[in-house]
Amino acid sequence: MPASRTIARIGGRAAGFLVAAGVAAAALSAAALVPWPEHRVTPPSLVVQPAESLQQRVCPGPLLTLADDAAAATTASSIGSADLVAGADPDDAEIIETPLAAPGNPQADRDGTPVVIAVEPGSVDAGMFAGAQSQSAATETIAGFVATACAEASAESWLVAGATTLGRTSLVSLSNPTDVAATVDVRVIGETGAIDAGSALGIIVPARTQRTVSLAGLAPNLTSPVVHITSTGGMIAAALEQYAVDGLSPAGVEFTGVAAMPATRQVIPGFVVAESGGVDPAEDHADGDAFPALRVLATGDEPVDVSVGLVPESGAGGSTIEVTLQPGRATDVPLGVLEAGSYTVRLEADGPIVAAARATTGSAAGEPAPGETDAAASVDLAWTVSTAPLLDEAVVAVPEGPSPVLHLANEGGDVAEVLLAIDGESRAVTIEAGSAASVDVPAGAIVTLSGVAGVHASVSFSGAGELASFGVQPPGPLDAPIRVFPR
Repeated sequence: MPASRTIARIGGRAAGFLVAAGVAAAALSAAALVPWPEHRVTPPSLVVQPAESLQQRVCPGPLLTLADDAAAATTASSIGSADLVAGADPDDAEIIETPLAAPGNPQADRDGTPVVIAVEPGSVDAGMFAGAQSQSAATETIAGFVATACAEASAESWLVAGATTLGRTSLVSLSNPTDVAATVDVRVIGETGAIDAGSALGIIVPARTQRTVSLAGLAPNLTSPVVHITSTGGMIAAALEQYAVDGLSPAGVEFTGVAAMPATRQVIPGFVVAESGGVDPAEDHADGDAFPALRVLATGDEPVDVSVGLVPESGAGGSTIEVTLQPGRATDVPLGVLEAGSYTVRLEADGPIVAAARATTGSAAGEPAPGETDAAASVDLAWTVSTAPLLDEAVVAVPEGPSPVLHLANEGGDVAEVLLAIDGESRAVTIEAGSAASVDVPAGAIVTLSGVAGVHASVSFSGAGELASFGVQPPGPLDAPIRVFPR
């Protein structure tokens, strides 16, 4: 009997537990089916519209040359003055010009300094003002023509140009238009990989000042340098000057602005090949720079396959080159034997890349090109950088120079109906999807463009012994409203 009572007691407790569990489960099921009252609290916030700041562009100033005196071999002195053209839409908007200090240039008082151009807040829309500069040189070491656009300062930029091999000099200008000092890191990547140059890290560029750095001092004997610039504090407008000497004769000069940021697709519009010729792409180690070539760098950590399409602006023909890039190694790829003319270069890659294309014109002194006299024989070079697509409207400044041409490449999927306005006169240009067009423009003109969303643009100059190019880049984002959540 005691055992029977124990079993009954245990069984009763278990049954009670099961009943209670069932009641709880039923209550939970009912609670899931019955809507509960909701109470949401929206955290307090405030939308703040920052005060509009000046739109600025930085013009890098006159050409520089390193001193011949060994005691001052790192001193970069100017060799003349640059001609500046600036304009805006509307054309009555006031443009303010402010010189930057150039303490490293002993000829700055004579030849001038870098200049910041700016418009008052709210006076023009984003990207609707521009400036550009040009200069001709004819010295014992530098001869040729340069043209470059005045650029926005930024915290990061890529320069795809230059060389530091024998007879090649490259100078990197770092202009700080802001009111605070900038701490700048200049990283150089060459054909063998990244260059270890501790002196290029933490360069201080004071407010409203330009500093110039010799690339050879950081990375000597490079055939294919690419320069990656980052800054903290103030922002930097960077440019690269390259000049060459073959034997005792100057062999060209160029002032190159920043290329488009790394991306899997790059477009180089208006690449001008002034004279027929070139080197077969199979010549991986073609020496010198007197042939059309593409400089490209894979900026990631993996090998990248790149398809390079080279299409004449006329739309007839074209060629494709397949390239495999090793990560972190800049490569110069010969673009083949090309007919004289203007081309659009399109690059499709399976990883991020930066790119620019190089061309030359003329021949060394004593070796005049067909149709030239000995006195006229000269050499010049140009780098045409990749660009980002424009917004719907843009303003382009065209400085003084030989035979300026505006190049437009429509990389969108629709026909681009572009309207150009110059000195009150308008002209319509229709560009089919995937096609390009070029328009002769007057030297010294301010060109207003509309209907150019998705279009890539550049300006080229070409004459006897003169060649130059600059990309037309879209503006960076202006001050935008932000939502602030108090803690």
